[in-house]
Amino acid sequence: MLIPAGNPGAMTGTGNNTWLLMGAEPALIDAGVGTASHVDAIANALTGQTLSRALVTHGHADHASGGPALKARWPDIELAKFAPDDSSAWRALRDGDRIPAGDSVLTVIHTPGHALDHVCFWNPHTRELFAGDMLSAGTTVMIPAGRGGGLRAYLTSLEQLAALAPVRVYPGHGPIIEQPVELIGEYLAHRRMRERQVRECLADGITDPAAIVDRLYPALPAGLAAAARATIEAHIEKLREDGL
Repeated sequence: MLIPAGNPGAMTGTGNNTWLLMGAEPALIDAGVGTASHVDAIANALTGQTLSRALVTHGHADHASGGPALKARWPDIELAKFAPDDSSAWRALRDGDRIPAGDSVLTVIHTPGHALDHVCFWNPHTRELFAGDMLSAGTTVMIPAGRGGGLRAYLTSLEQLAALAPVRVYPGHGPIIEQPVELIGEYLAHRRMRERQVRECLADGITDPAAIVDRLYPALPAGLAAAARATIEAHIEKLREDGL
């Protein structure tokens, strides 16, 4: 069940998705940002049940900062994420962990790239994936070079997800993805195309990331310039790693 986090913005679009899994051990995928309306919407959907745990895909504020508000409403809740900064407040998830969620058991898959601590949650029985910021229909994902992101790791993570052949993906932003394998293929092709464009810019003597952004994104809204620059820097970093 989708429970919108209520935080629209230039970087979040219409706002973050949080996904409530009902059942014996109700669980929330991603914690939102702690708005009272979001916490109230979760409580209303639970219809008297207690929220057992919140499983966070990564530590970026729009996905994780709602943890304390959830804890305030449900003091016994288990907050879980990969490599937490505060081990006293968060359960540390590891790649391959199996976590009860609703009436299912989800497998933790470490998928770095957008963030070092990014994980997805996989239901092997339904072949459904809770993908956080790995995928988003209608747009690409920012790779924040130098701030925990890495393009090489992201591409490897995409290939790992494609190998699972998920039938449906529940993303951290945007609509449910009904043809995820096709979208992953488009993502990989887009990154290869963007790498060629960056290499052409460098060959033409355009080496400043901001100048490359101006050339490759001529109609980019000002609010997205920083994200585009971070992604270009990630491409340059990968080219450096490749010795190119």
